[in-house]
Amino acid sequence: MNKSEPQVESKSKPVVILKLAFLQFVGVVFFSLVLYYCFDTREALSAFLGGLIAVLASIFSAGRLYSTKHNAVAEEMLVRFYFSVALKVLFTLAMMAICVIVLKVSMLPFIIAYLLAAVIINWLFLLIPNAD
Repeated sequence: MNKSEPQVESKSKPVVILKLAFLQFVGVVFFSLVLYYCFDTREALSAFLGGLIAVLASIFSAGRLYSTKHNAVAEEMLVRFYFSVALKVLFTLAMMAICVIVLKVSMLPFIIAYLLAAVIINWLFLLIPNAD
């Protein structure tokens, strides 16, 4: 890259993914506080745990991206990416099972908060222009 060209921050860099995880966390905390004041502690805690699963999955993805070898062959990188996605899905399912079976969370706030963090905030994050 030429030094005179502006450097554009990629949406796939680990730092950007950590920023996304931070925004997810802020959204989850806000949603949980709203539920706490409107309903009770169980709904707020259920929402917090559901959203926290999405936040931790994002942080896991950032860690896996950061540890990727940059000089690897394309096939190696693709296999590593698919393996990371599979691990993220397994991690998410395991954490959800623990929350539902062991902690007996309230399902509606749990699922809504997970979707808020994992889907809606991700979509909104894509609308933020790249920093130059």
